[in-house]
Amino acid sequence: MELIITSFEAKYGDAFLIEEHDSNIRFLVDCGFKLTYKHHIKKRINSVDFIILTHSDEDHINGVFPLINDYPEKFTLNKIYVNSPESIQVPRTNGVISIRQAKDLINLLQDKELPFGGLMQGQTIRASKNLSLDIISPTKTELDSYYKKYNSEVADVPQNTKGTNISLNSATKSVAEWANQPDSFPKKSDDIANASSIAFILNFRDKKILFLADSHPEVISDYLLKQGFSSKQKATFDYIKLSHHGSSKSISKQLLSMISCNNFIISTNGGKAKSKHPSVETIAKLATLVDRNSNEEINFYFNHSISAIETRNGPLLSAEERLLYKINYIEQNEIRIT
Repeated sequence: MELIITSFEAKYGDAFLIEEHDSNIRFLVDCGFKLTYKHHIKKRINSVDFIILTHSDEDHINGVFPLINDYPEKFTLNKIYVNSPESIQVPRTNGVISIRQAKDLINLLQDKELPFGGLMQGQTIRASKNLSLDIISPTKTELDSYYKKYNSEVADVPQNTKGTNISLNSATKSVAEWANQPDSFPKKSDDIANASSIAFILNFRDKKILFLADSHPEVISDYLLKQGFSSKQKATFDYIKLSHHGSSKSISKQLLSMISCNNFIISTNGGKAKSKHPSVETIAKLATLVDRNSNEEINFYFNHSISAIETRNGPLLSAEERLLYKINYIEQNEIRIT
């Protein structure tokens, strides 16, 4: 029995293929950009059981449009999970609301008569006997806020829809100095789109993989607290797909204090424009503050060239610091779990 997680090269976006060969189950988590589908997904597969679209940012959702246009002649699937007013009922005001890309997607799904539904904290997808997904984000509260935020957009009322800034790698600091930096995540009310991201724990036999999409750290830490985890009773994971491409604005010291893991997946080519990721601060905090689950080394898996990321953004810690803190950078877009 083997689970294969493929992280497609989706530039600064997310696109994952998860396959369990024993049961012949496979599904996608996000689809990156349109070229991600054309150059990667389409060349690898032409059928999945389902797709989870974690939220409506372009770097997660745009690749699904050409995929759906290929349905059912060139690409087959059974269902898409996406949160929208049409797919999941949450108390709200003023009727149907949606951001433009999400609304365009729902219209396309309806035109294609492709089944879709929503996901929220507390639900479980049972994909096979040995494979299940426990949904941990968003809560009904975050979904309600997400829908309310875009009421005015649908009504063509001007509104500030500026997205969350991603980390900027700037002044050089030591690992210890980076680790001591205070939390910089925004308020959930200022980060509605990411706070409403679908995040889940992937259970494969006795293994647990945490997929954080672009989720807000307080949503995840609140969930873990409700499950009885704390700094003394930690939640253990075999792998964690870091939120928001390793941005320091998507982690918190409280969350880091409650998890035990030594394998972290980073999906990015380094970012765009002035936004740079992963953040050196994130790597430093993970390397110094997170329990490594009885392992000496900590591993960061990149799906793009590390040298290209560092050429663009500057060093992600020096070789001496990585040796001192036993940090491994690994260029590998396929992870096999037995």
